[in-house]
Amino acid sequence: MIVHTHFVTNTAILSAVSVGLLYLTGCSVAPSATKPDSKTTVTIPTTIPATQANTDTQTLTKRPLDKALQKCASEFLEKTQPTMTAKLSQKTYPLCFNGFAVMYSGVTKTPIWVAEHLTRQRITAAKTLVREDNFHEETRLPTDVRSLLSDYTHTGFDRGHLAPNADMATTDSQFDSFSLANIAPQTPDNNRKTWVKIETQTRNLTNQYGSAYVVTGVAFLTPEVKRLKNRVLVPSHFFKAVYLPSQHQAIAFLSPNDDSGTVEKISLSTLKKRTGVNVFPSLPSNVATIAP
Repeated sequence: MIVHTHFVTNTAILSAVSVGLLYLTGCSVAPSATKPDSKTTVTIPTTIPATQANTDTQTLTKRPLDKALQKCASEFLEKTQPTMTAKLSQKTYPLCFNGFAVMYSGVTKTPIWVAEHLTRQRITAAKTLVREDNFHEETRLPTDVRSLLSDYTHTGFDRGHLAPNADMATTDSQFDSFSLANIAPQTPDNNRKTWVKIETQTRNLTNQYGSAYVVTGVAFLTPEVKRLKNRVLVPSHFFKAVYLPSQHQAIAFLSPNDDSGTVEKISLSTLKKRTGVNVFPSLPSNVATIAP
């Protein structure tokens, strides 16, 4: 594969990132005088603090599946995809995979959300597979928005799955889970300790109640946004929302992308206010929350 490299000035790079952050937050970003790297941050006003709702609700209502997602409609509750604010929806790319669906952002170069339908049978089958790491770039995405393997090298961040390998029941779906379109920068402690417990709890709920619809995503909720090699934005938080059809109950987990081990268990309505993502728009706003 031939990779075309384009050389641009520092100012151009920063301007492009500023536009991306503007889309995500609705705030302006002043270019820095020095070239930032993986250890520097871009300061922006906090967009959705914990005590403040996201007022950009024009795209949060129920909508039919994008044409590109119709082949994986079974991964969505009532075949209805998550909805997002207009700012989060900028430059997005819907992708179907074996066993999950992705809404990828060309602004952040990460997924915004990933949807899965888990069943007891699927989890049982997944346990029989041996993990085979095969991280790869997603060639269906345009080259200018595609995250690269080199974006993650020597950064100190893990390549964190949104749809986890341990949910995958076939070798094809396991391979697909290692696409970088399903990956976001995650701190090692969060990925290997805090988040794996949330993933395990989700599978346990699936085994207990038979099936679960799951939406996993990233959020940018802090005043500073870190970038890997001037390209991939590092989420401040990860979230996972779980709906149990047999119980008509749901819960969401929200965890900061750090080594604190903090996990908030919140309602779907609170998750929507905090992140700007309505994970299950076909559900009533007062759907019961699973007891923690």
